[in-house]
Amino acid sequence: MTALSLPRVPLPDVRGGLIRIGIGPEAQRWILRAALLALGIRIALLIAGYVTGYIIIGREGPGAQDIILETFKRWDAASYERIAENGYPPPDGEYPEIIVFLPLFPYLVHVVEWIIPSFLVAGMLISAIASVAAGYFIQGIVRYDGADDAEASRALWYFFLFPTAYFLAMPYTEALFMALLLGSFYYARRGNWLMAAMFGAFCTATRLQGMLLLPALIVEAVHQKNWRGVDVRALWLAIVPWGFVVYLLINWDIHGDPFAFVDFEDQYWFHHRIWPWESVREAYEWTTEARPDFIRVSIYEFRLAATALAVVILGIGAFWLRPSYQVFAWLSLLLFLSVSFQISMPRYILTIFPMYFVMAHLGRNLEAHQTMLTMSAVLMGAFYVVYATRWGF
Repeated sequence: MTALSLPRVPLPDVRGGLIRIGIGPEAQRWILRAALLALGIRIALLIAGYVTGYIIIGREGPGAQDIILETFKRWDAASYERIAENGYPPPDGEYPEIIVFLPLFPYLVHVVEWIIPSFLVAGMLISAIASVAAGYFIQGIVRYDGADDAEASRALWYFFLFPTAYFLAMPYTEALFMALLLGSFYYARRGNWLMAAMFGAFCTATRLQGMLLLPALIVEAVHQKNWRGVDVRALWLAIVPWGFVVYLLINWDIHGDPFAFVDFEDQYWFHHRIWPWESVREAYEWTTEARPDFIRVSIYEFRLAATALAVVILGIGAFWLRPSYQVFAWLSLLLFLSVSFQISMPRYILTIFPMYFVMAHLGRNLEAHQTMLTMSAVLMGAFYVVYATRWGF
């Protein structure tokens, strides 16, 4: 009697702690780097939240878990949680002004909360996974653009240790937005326009800034054809704005006006459109004429500093950054400066990803790399303490 011969089923090959599932060794390295760095930063922030709560804020008694979570659930995080828990309120309900927050992140939190019975933890988990994805894509873009692996690693470090990068660990939209944004560019660079458009559509449902993807990706499509036409498959980019269209439909359904969020921005958040130079001029006048105080430093001095930092870094890379990257970067900067009472400039420029490509290029010089990384890490720690105690940029 012969033994029954069974087909050989290939088993996963576990190497270096990673299960190979069709991902090449270089991609595995990108994932591992991003995951370890994201984990390490989150552990450091948890410790910093504990110390901040008991030493700086001055809490007493048990409840370490509560004090740590309190340092993560601040400012806009509470608004996202309200949407995740109850949806957008009607005009006569509580907090109607939260209509200004786009839907993808809080809706994802709502779904994940079915598995993890905590809106806060669900939001932090989404941000953790998204930040790893963003780290993967940023390395992939750098490598596809022709740089070596060391430069890709530096870009990742500069991104994760940017002075306001602690928002990547918070239940905010930053991590999700960056994962979708970088994912869209990652696939666009490879000519996979369907995937680029799908990532872009979700991106435009996450933040208004996502709409700037469309002109940037159109430039990328034309550039790839040496400015002599466009790949017909790039027509998939027509679906990019549909994420924002969904948001407009939500406005229409709740408030009877697809652009109701504009009025709420003005009425509750003091935001209306201005010329970009007016924002810079206002910040300059406050910085040079007002006496030093909390408002001057936290809003106007940091607005000027963040704007100057972005302009200098992008200016350095102006002669070699891809046109599509520059279109997105400069349009983003103009968008941020075109809003009155701009109080979050240091956080917003975190999303101008071409800056990390320039910094990674400059970081080829060891002394420059060590200086930039040290300054970023120290400022990130300081800014997080400010976030946890008083101000969220």
